[in-house]
Amino acid sequence: MPADSRSPRGDDISIYLDHAAATPLRPDVEAAMREAAEQAFANPSSPHAAGRRARAALESARERILAAIGGRSTGAVRDRLVFTSGSTEANRLGVIGTAGGRPGAIASSPRDHSSVTRAAETLAQRGWRAATLALDGRGSVAAAAERFLADTTDLAGPAILCITPVCGQTGLRDAIPVRGSRAERLRVHVDATQAVAWDAVSFRDLNATSLALSPHKFGGPRGIGAVVIRGDIEVEPLVPGPQELGLRGGTEAGALAAGFARALELAVAERQQVADRVTRLRDRFEAGAVAAAREAGIDSHVVGAGGDRAPHVSTIALLGLDRQAVVMAADLEGVCLATGTACASGSSDPSPAVSALGLPGTVARGAVRASFGRDTTEADVDEALVRLQRVFRGLAACGLLKEHRPG
Repeated sequence: MPADSRSPRGDDISIYLDHAAATPLRPDVEAAMREAAEQAFANPSSPHAAGRRARAALESARERILAAIGGRSTGAVRDRLVFTSGSTEANRLGVIGTAGGRPGAIASSPRDHSSVTRAAETLAQRGWRAATLALDGRGSVAAAAERFLADTTDLAGPAILCITPVCGQTGLRDAIPVRGSRAERLRVHVDATQAVAWDAVSFRDLNATSLALSPHKFGGPRGIGAVVIRGDIEVEPLVPGPQELGLRGGTEAGALAAGFARALELAVAERQQVADRVTRLRDRFEAGAVAAAREAGIDSHVVGAGGDRAPHVSTIALLGLDRQAVVMAADLEGVCLATGTACASGSSDPSPAVSALGLPGTVARGAVRASFGRDTTEADVDEALVRLQRVFRGLAACGLLKEHRPG
């Protein structure tokens, strides 16, 4: 079994099932970063030959990323790709940076990452009207988004609609509304962080004004992300400076950008093959986990079962158990799971997206997430299920299983 699929430490103790939080760095990506660090190490803003080499490598990475996600890199109105520190900053720049000076209305939802909802809160503090879009039973905001757009028809200022095509908490997919005649005032920000490794993403076809992504979700480096912004949209930098087209200050990380581009190209090339295999692993895991829970006397619920889900996320509620207790006990058995997004791992609150689905409260309280990647093997899944069977039996034997009303 590949060591990097089993443990971030590279040993054989843990089985790593938290790929929605971060993925192992791919060897090909590491090699691309090493080459860039050796040959294009200089400051890309320096005018000398070494600086020009660094600039050329940086711009090559930028163009390759734009091409991989269907951005416009030529023409009168070319899209701008701004490198950031990660998706959190990319989401903030895509939302707050494109808001403009006049207050308007912004809509986000429980399926969005906290960096998106907090950006919406920031605008609300500046006088914007903030709306929380309700999820329907399929985890979609489509109907609520249409109501938001209808309610803001007469709004003097801009309207910002935040969309997450693949929810990192549940894996449920959602459609991106098509812009109507209000295109000149409507901003659609897309957080594609969980989507690009699994679904074809074309920025030019999305009718979006901005899109965020980060390579650590698909075998790339940490510490870098990007936001693509449509060429005709004005942007106010969050970190002023002359770099990144004047939209983000700070010396660019050329080696990270090279790794970003390589990781994305590999993910796009392998997308369908990996997605098919990971879907089978996810289904195998869910069937085994439900059976193991039943054998221990625990009712369970697969969140989004039968719905349109990305392949890599499985959220299973163990009814009557506390999700944090399950994750901690699984960790002691050497299985890395999560209670939701990694950025919210310290929160005692249930996953917002799961809570918003209208399911019984016991579902949200007992929901844990397993997520799979290209390096996850069938043997990993089978061994994880053996260990989780011990976890479920142990938690039930310790009296931690509380009474609940099934269904």
